[in-house]
Amino acid sequence: MKNKGHKFSGLSGGKYYKFFASLSGYGEKYYSRCIGNLSLESGEKALDLGCGPGGLCFALGNQSSEDAEITGIDISADQLKYATEESNSYKCPMNFIETSMDEIPFPDDYFNIVMTSMALHAAPPEVRRGAIRETVRVLKKGGVFLLCDWSRPRPGIQALLWLPHLIWGEKNRDNWHNLYKDICELHGLTLKEDSYLNSLARRQVFIKK
Repeated sequence: MKNKGHKFSGLSGGKYYKFFASLSGYGEKYYSRCIGNLSLESGEKALDLGCGPGGLCFALGNQSSEDAEITGIDISADQLKYATEESNSYKCPMNFIETSMDEIPFPDDYFNIVMTSMALHAAPPEVRRGAIRETVRVLKKGGVFLLCDWSRPRPGIQALLWLPHLIWGEKNRDNWHNLYKDICELHGLTLKEDSYLNSLARRQVFIKK
């Protein structure tokens, strides 16, 4: 099978992933800040790319209609199993599918929001680019693409925690030079918001014209 990225499983997946991510500052408050004022109205749909144990889905679900629908996709069965179990406590319907973010099994113009957090950097460049192409395909006109991922670090504790990971070959990736903006705009997305959530995580909001 072609490499689709790092698959978090076993002791690095599910509740273990959630625990260590929270220790690093990527818990519920972080996901809430990622979502910001985004929400789904009745009948609207959202997709989370590389959803992991579901943190971003749950943050959006907290402020969305009970008649909306949120789907998360990931390549890790362990992450999806945990997310599915946790989703039962939310009124907004959620479902989770095991697939790669560059192989989205939905028709064109289907979602109102496509979102992702700290997932693209864990995939090879061709998967990241494929994921953005697929995002534009499944996103409705006027829809939102929320992209939260690490970018060129600023002074702060988050950057220090990730320093070994950043030094280990990361500088050549899309994140370091923030090539996401160029790639998204190439495929017809327009940048509307751009800010840092901490010294490492950058939040960008794009609109499909």
